[in-house]
Amino acid sequence: MRFFRFFLSGLWLCALAAHASLPDYQAFPAAGQRLLLWVASERGRTAPELAAAQQLAERGVAVWSLDPANAYFLPQVPSSMDALPVQDLAAWLRAAQASGKHVTVFAVARAAVPVLRAAVLLEPDRRSQLCVVLMHPNLYTTAEPLTEPDYLDLGDLSGLRVRVLQPRRSAATPWLPGLMEHLARHGAIVSDAVLENLREGYWARETPTDFETAESRHMDSMLLHQLDTWGCK
Repeated sequence: MRFFRFFLSGLWLCALAAHASLPDYQAFPAAGQRLLLWVASERGRTAPELAAAQQLAERGVAVWSLDPANAYFLPQVPSSMDALPVQDLAAWLRAAQASGKHVTVFAVARAAVPVLRAAVLLEPDRRSQLCVVLMHPNLYTTAEPLTEPDYLDLGDLSGLRVRVLQPRRSAATPWLPGLMEHLARHGAIVSDAVLENLREGYWARETPTDFETAESRHMDSMLLHQLDTWGCK
């Protein structure tokens, strides 16, 4: 009977693996002990993001850059992120951790949703070893001005370390305390940082301020600073 249960368990694991494959991503190798998984927003990957990935690799941080909408041939709208195969992303996270490097995920806007749901699928010991940085995450079911939004049910995030980066000049900034409470309620170990004088997606805006243009050239330094001051290495 014990052998039969073990056999069934093996079949289940094989079936699970058969339904998960790694998404198509761009790698920027580096010899250091850090690996950053950069997940672009639903609007796609931008030139400043690719430049920052290259700069990080030159500074010893390997980067795997994923454009989810492009990888899965999805429209560039927030709802596309909800349709991503979460099993694939979980397999991607496991492959990154198998590299032996310290893994951090950086997800932008609505891409935070599939990243967090993939983290839920990880084994508790794997999840506790992962760091996640969310740039102005969109975790809302509905969001109306002047009212507290409704949040998505994310699942069990116990042990996951999550840092939220929130541009000060975002309409969602007043919701930051509620967002942090929501993540903590799901078990995440949370912290946040407000990015002064910036708007959401400041590196890809059609009419950026001079300050936003300058900051978009130093995204690598911003991320390294956040990782170092946060202490999630």
